[in-house]
Amino acid sequence: MIKEQSGLKLVDQAVLEPSAVIDLFQRLVAAARSPDATMRRLAEWVIDHQSRVSDMSISALASEVGVSETTVFRFCKLVGLSGYRDLRLALAEGRGVALGTRLAQAATSDGEDEGSPFAGIVRRVIEVNSEALIKTMGLVSPSHLAAATEAIVQANHIHLVAFGSSAPVAFDAYQRFLCLGLTVSVHSDPHILAAVMANVRPGALFFGITCSGRTRDLIEAFESAGTGGFPRVVVTSDPNSPATGVADIVLTSSIRRSPIARETIATRISQLAIVEMLCVGIALDHSDRATISREEKKLEEELAKKRL
Repeated sequence: MIKEQSGLKLVDQAVLEPSAVIDLFQRLVAAARSPDATMRRLAEWVIDHQSRVSDMSISALASEVGVSETTVFRFCKLVGLSGYRDLRLALAEGRGVALGTRLAQAATSDGEDEGSPFAGIVRRVIEVNSEALIKTMGLVSPSHLAAATEAIVQANHIHLVAFGSSAPVAFDAYQRFLCLGLTVSVHSDPHILAAVMANVRPGALFFGITCSGRTRDLIEAFESAGTGGFPRVVVTSDPNSPATGVADIVLTSSIRRSPIARETIATRISQLAIVEMLCVGIALDHSDRATISREEKKLEEELAKKRL
């Protein structure tokens, strides 16, 4: 069974509690989707001018965006911070992480074709994806990862659910779980998913992957699964999204800094990293590790027959 902490579902508290070391960008993007137009405008401006905001006073920011200082303070509360000082500190820390990633990449560069625009493309793509992995390490709660691993091991059938850009990640998880000897299926067609929900067997678990956490078909399926008493795990980049409200365990993946291109390869790399964490956890902590090892060996033998 999935354990609850203090009567609450396992949502990443590391994201919900104020702290300068938290990845603030997850909550900023969520605020940029707020129904409050003023909060949306503030969130979008902060996201687009992160380096400037970390050095600005509250009055300067309020003047720049055209709002009152009180509104800025309310905005800080909206994104889970105690005040404007925490916002500046969190943004400064985020800038430091990005700088550290760039310096690490520069240190490993051999200087070849340094003046080429494609050299810049190579560096930037690696920087973005490295930063996504570093963020993921701080976003995933070990206790939630352990609970998700246990729930997967206990299930007699895992139903993976994902749509759009998250579907390839679900198919990768499908292959990985099969290699671990788990009974699993993957669903990215809403009509097939509806048929599955109408015929799901006891002991099943639903595992959803959604960057936005707002995919209607996934949310409706999870609502139905909850009514039937089936455990639900979701990987999402927005810990305050509707998907987290219909899940028992939430694992938070990273997103890009800008909401304009948030569902990029970096997002999928973060999701894939979480899938990898689960697979390693299952392989290490499964009560029947010997059986898993034998199954993996059999699989390798069968796959070897398919190679030239």
